[in-house]
Amino acid sequence: MNSETLSGGNNRTDQAPARGRRQPLDETPHSRIVTTSWDDGDPNDLRVAGLLAARKMAGTFYIPVKGHHKSCRMGYTELLELDSQGFEIGSHGASHPNLPLCDKKQLTLEVDSCKKRLEDDLGKAVSMFAYPRGKYDSSVIDTLKQAGYAGGRTSALLASTQNFDPFRMPTTVQVFPHSRLDYLRNLAHEMRFDSSWGFATHCRFAANWVELAKSLFDSVLKSGGLWHLYGRSWEIEELRLWGGLKEVLDYVSNRPGVLYSSNCGAIRSRAHRLTRTAGYTQPASDL
Repeated sequence: MNSETLSGGNNRTDQAPARGRRQPLDETPHSRIVTTSWDDGDPNDLRVAGLLAARKMAGTFYIPVKGHHKSCRMGYTELLELDSQGFEIGSHGASHPNLPLCDKKQLTLEVDSCKKRLEDDLGKAVSMFAYPRGKYDSSVIDTLKQAGYAGGRTSALLASTQNFDPFRMPTTVQVFPHSRLDYLRNLAHEMRFDSSWGFATHCRFAANWVELAKSLFDSVLKSGGLWHLYGRSWEIEELRLWGGLKEVLDYVSNRPGVLYSSNCGAIRSRAHRLTRTAGYTQPASDL
């Protein structure tokens, strides 16, 4: 095993000190939050976990029942290793379909079976869900709520606000060499025209995803917000993006005044902060 996977990361937010013991989430208000998330449950997730742990950073790993596009999914032992290091485990559906195209029975099966399978394996509640292929609609969200999830992560990019619907949790940047056109398409697809400033002020001048990630983090560090990095470890391996990932993690880690949290921890912290902000009324979907 790569030595990077052996670091414990004992000071990371939301870390469980030992298997079977839960540490309460840090729910105090924070104006600057860093979170990361990783899709598809590939065995290379353990390498990502090692990089995060070595920098005392948190992460949420979204695991499907079956591997992405029939690819290899980590086994029970690897899943328990992630959990023992204190990382949050989230659900990524049973078979990675386009959920809005599923009928009600299949949709319920996709959402429920993965949650129950992971909870049986881990012996603890699974609170977060990442939409396969980033596809969701109101019916999918309703099914998640009925299943008892606390939130759902989308594939929307360039977001840094803490004011979002927990079942439409956006991200800031992906570990992937997107073109400027890709970012524009993402904004248009998600109809998130409020983030056009992010494209104009950051994407326009960033030569690559590494520079974009740093620029968006600097903005959060200066003005507050939520910086959310996500990726797929099999994709990072295929495209040889490990060097860039290390560079970005080194840049954003160990900063004073920043909360390094899991996805669920970030949702709860921002909810507490928003309810304490003068003049803000917490939507029912945020609770």
